[in-house]
Amino acid sequence: MTFKNRVLNIRVEHPKMLEIYKIMDSLIKRPGKTRHLFIIGSSNVGKTIMAENYVEKYPKSLYKDEEGTEVDIMPVLYVEVPHPFTLMEFYYAIIDSLGAIRLESNPKVNDLKIRVHHLLKVQKVKLIIFDEINNILTSRINNSEAMDAIKHLSNKTGISLVLMGTPESKTLRALDEQYKSRYRPKTLTRFESCDDEFCDFLKRVEEQIKPPSPIGLGEKSTYFPQLLFEQSKGKIGYLIPIIQEAFGLMGIFEDSKEKIDHINFTPDLLNEAYEIIQGDMFDDAFEKAISFK
Repeated sequence: MTFKNRVLNIRVEHPKMLEIYKIMDSLIKRPGKTRHLFIIGSSNVGKTIMAENYVEKYPKSLYKDEEGTEVDIMPVLYVEVPHPFTLMEFYYAIIDSLGAIRLESNPKVNDLKIRVHHLLKVQKVKLIIFDEINNILTSRINNSEAMDAIKHLSNKTGISLVLMGTPESKTLRALDEQYKSRYRPKTLTRFESCDDEFCDFLKRVEEQIKPPSPIGLGEKSTYFPQLLFEQSKGKIGYLIPIIQEAFGLMGIFEDSKEKIDHINFTPDLLNEAYEIIQGDMFDDAFEKAISFK
């Protein structure tokens, strides 16, 4: 993989993500025991990144059935809950995530439900990650009806579910005592400070992208950790794009830059990258960060 592609595909997890991965692994690897997880985290804390990384750990494969039809086997399925949420769009979102073709006619909700159950079985899905579950809260459909549809899906297919959403989503789990016992709660938090754990994360980012010359991304002596923490507020959903944008400003994504021998990574570069990604409050963050000098 080229340096450009390594920067574009940063896949580094912090300890809390690894802890959640272990739980998700247990959901997949315990046959006959369907269990579920409810993950809460504020926006940009890294929920979607975590889910996408986890899906890559269980890549899809191809096989031919008895009739010679090629079928995608998808052990872990990622589905973004539609907004606004309706039962029809919910089932369509699953069909789309499976890479299946939508029905040409005007199907009824029950027709879509039956098709979804069939496809999930044929494609041997073991775990579904439903992201943005909070979209249910702002839709016209009754929240209990939506949660019951999700419960019914698992009951009929025997598939374990992971529901992810913002802190407001906790109200969905509290709708019924069954949901509380059904979905084990976990919280994905941001980095709380520019501590060793945050610096280690940045060091692993640098190890993964393997720049042509050392950057010191996780070394406090470079002041990159302090600045990146203030810019991102410890949220991976901000942190990774800022780093990627900084490299983009160097021109590494340009076709003409086939070979890069040296990286001139500076606080000013992060300043410009942050302004592009965030667009506000940079001056306060920058001043606070450089005060560590």
